[in-house]
Amino acid sequence: MQLSQLSSQPNLKLAWRRITTGGNQQYKRLFRGLYYAYEVALEANLSDLRQRLLGGTFVAQHPERLYLPKASGLHRPVTLLDLEDQIVLQAFANLAAARMQSRRSHLQFRVVFSNILEKRDSLFFFRRWQETYAAFQARIATHFRAGRRWVGDFDLAAFYDTISHELLLKTLYPRTTSDDLQWMASCLRTWSSDAAASGHGHGLPQGPLASDFLAECFLVPIDEAMRNCKGYLRYVDDVRLFGRTEDETRSHLISLERFCRERGLIPQTGKFALKQARSIDEAMGMLPSIADPQHDDGSERLSLQEARRLFSSAVAGRPMRVVQRTPLRYALYRAPTDRMLLYQTLRLVPHYPEHSDAFFAFLGRFGFRRAIERLCLDLVRSSPYAYVRGEAWHILARYRSAGHVPPAHLASALTQRAIGVARKTSPSGLAERWGACHFLCAVEEMTGAKYSRFAKYQSTLLQALLAPALPSSAFAQGEAVEDYLKRSRPEAGLSVCSSIHQRRLKLATFGLKSSRLPSQVANTLRELGVISGKSIAVDPIAEILERRYMVPREKSWRDFLGAEYVHALGLLKQAEAVFAGGRSFWLVCQNGFNQTIFLALQRHFAATAHAGTCTTTNKVGQLTDFGVTLEVTGPFSVSCPTIADVFRDMNARRNRLPVSHPYEKKTSAQTQYLRPHEARDLVQQLRGAYTAFIALMP
Repeated sequence: MQLSQLSSQPNLKLAWRRITTGGNQQYKRLFRGLYYAYEVALEANLSDLRQRLLGGTFVAQHPERLYLPKASGLHRPVTLLDLEDQIVLQAFANLAAARMQSRRSHLQFRVVFSNILEKRDSLFFFRRWQETYAAFQARIATHFRAGRRWVGDFDLAAFYDTISHELLLKTLYPRTTSDDLQWMASCLRTWSSDAAASGHGHGLPQGPLASDFLAECFLVPIDEAMRNCKGYLRYVDDVRLFGRTEDETRSHLISLERFCRERGLIPQTGKFALKQARSIDEAMGMLPSIADPQHDDGSERLSLQEARRLFSSAVAGRPMRVVQRTPLRYALYRAPTDRMLLYQTLRLVPHYPEHSDAFFAFLGRFGFRRAIERLCLDLVRSSPYAYVRGEAWHILARYRSAGHVPPAHLASALTQRAIGVARKTSPSGLAERWGACHFLCAVEEMTGAKYSRFAKYQSTLLQALLAPALPSSAFAQGEAVEDYLKRSRPEAGLSVCSSIHQRRLKLATFGLKSSRLPSQVANTLRELGVISGKSIAVDPIAEILERRYMVPREKSWRDFLGAEYVHALGLLKQAEAVFAGGRSFWLVCQNGFNQTIFLALQRHFAATAHAGTCTTTNKVGQLTDFGVTLEVTGPFSVSCPTIADVFRDMNARRNRLPVSHPYEKKTSAQTQYLRPHEARDLVQQLRGAYTAFIALMP
């Protein structure tokens, strides 16, 4: 893999189209507003992304996760990647698809039936899942009719979480090692963990279509090893093995287990089963036979009679219990409002959290109902699942927005509970914080209390999710939207672009300049007419300094450094690359960057007769030592002490590194490598120095 291929404009645009046309409707629903905003200035945004990728300033971000309850009592994580991380992941999957298509072609519709690719360069990544799943079911029926009545069900535990990045990349590029592949591995490591401290070399983010295909690629060696087994069929991680005898089928299962363990995959013993099927229906087992809400937007509507029929077929017994999950979910996503279905659903909600998404999709179609309100009040207090509590908060928020206010004492207690939730920082509580902040925004819209300010302290992706719920008062200077626009990551700012345009607001409303915005947000606002003038080229130096040192992007480093820009950027990129694992080398490179920008500032000072001008070359044109130009009594130190003091200390510490000199000049003591606390202190000092430096730039 070459980064130049991944970041080509056609590949990035194809990645974008495949994201927006994908069939993963439930995942896309979370990002719909962001997709629209990014699309407004698509060409400019993709061009900027390409520059970041080629310039080495693109940095993969750790994701957020929604944790959906499962029937086992555990959770299924849905990984929310940043917008441009999704594009880069899909761009990589595009390259993987081009390499693996021929290798998979002899397996597709023979032994593998999931995530079948469309034609090369198609805007759609996969064929319709209904087509491929029907083929899977038809092949099961064919095996049964051929006398293969023994059926082995084989499932993998935590399949996506156990995929090795190293083995995946070796599968895709078996004879290639390069810095670009190592860069991709580092991105995968970031996207599969919540924080740098928990980074590991396995796992794919669940939710994006690209991950579905990369997971398929990981299983190709197993599919190839098992293809001679005539009864082997696979749909994602659900494997069926058919045989004429129990021993034949069991021997295939033993082989499959061995191949899976060789690749670090773990069979799920609780779902393993071997049986003799007496009918095609038994051979199908628990496979769903009607639409999957994860890949269907539920826009189709059922008649009341059909909805009741499906619902009744899915539940049984006293007390009522769910006996067939698929018709239940299908009915709930498409049923019209109905009093009888509502009554039965309310009884099921507390006992089947794994169907919460379908339950609340149905409940959300009703207007205010006291019974729904009572259920939601109970759930926000007592449900052990953050996702369920979050969905209940959303319904309470909609009721509050519609003017339904509970008794004063209950309303106050509920608001205080929501504030407590909004203040939490647990990574697993994203869904609940989203719902609680939605409720607080609804309360502010009705009462005027400034509860939307809690949105300021949420992650950028959660801020984006909250954007449709922000009250009008959040669009004033100093309120939440101003914070959205100032975030260095673009998702929060993109989420409010449409609202800013609709309200006919300008950046002056928030006391901001376009140079302070992420380029993606500035591009979109420029296309919407909120910002005038030409777009500004991506400035990687400004982005790195903002990310590491929280320095505002107010001026152009390109204009300031001119021909020295590329050299300065190279030094800064090297410093960033080793910051976590090579502190001493970071100091060397960062000190080199400091000298480069110092010399540029001196050229500006000389042209403007600034008091801080000092001599940077000797009589024969050789550069004066950096330390000499920073002497305490020199003109630069006297005129610009905030900058000079930090630069001087850094340069002196750089000279006391073993990679510079083995011994200190004055004391002859052995020099020491930079320690962690020293690096932290220098970063803190550089924040002030770079801020003061930018103020002096033209």
